[in-house]
Amino acid sequence: MNDDLTNLLPPERQRALSREYRMRLGVVAALLLTSLACASGLLLLPTYVLLTQSAAAKQANLTNVESVLSSADEKALAAHLAVLSNDAVTLIALGKAPSVSAILRNTLAIPRPGITLSGFSYTPAAPNTAGKLTVSGTALTRDTLRSYQIVLQGAPFAAKADLPVSAYAKDADISFTITITLTP
Repeated sequence: MNDDLTNLLPPERQRALSREYRMRLGVVAALLLTSLACASGLLLLPTYVLLTQSAAAKQANLTNVESVLSSADEKALAAHLAVLSNDAVTLIALGKAPSVSAILRNTLAIPRPGITLSGFSYTPAAPNTAGKLTVSGTALTRDTLRSYQIVLQGAPFAAKADLPVSAYAKDADISFTITITLTP
């Protein structure tokens, strides 16, 4: 007998049989892939549990470290740092302010015939006000006092020089106090 098998089915039935075979093979392959994916998911479950427990432990450790760091020492350090920052701002403002000795030197350099100076008082500038220099002394006459006030008012460091009108009440040996508003 011959080993070649003879297929007696018509060609449409052969194609239908071949199509059914491929369909069954596809279903079996899909079932294998689905079961493989499910098995992989089940095998990943212990890894997920381990990672979530590890993340929770690390979060607890971080919370512990933060609580240790936020102790009273940190608060004292923050307060000390704030004080130092305020001091730095004050020092920067002082560095930009004009020197009192330079202002006094410039005031004494102004010619003052007939004027005897007896005292100085300096008020530093505040955030919204200009600094002031108060000059006290004695003038021989009203004219010398008036000319000294005008020269002070024209000085480069002075914005204005105020002299009370009552200083002009006497004719000679006039005690005066001139308030100089300094330029910023």
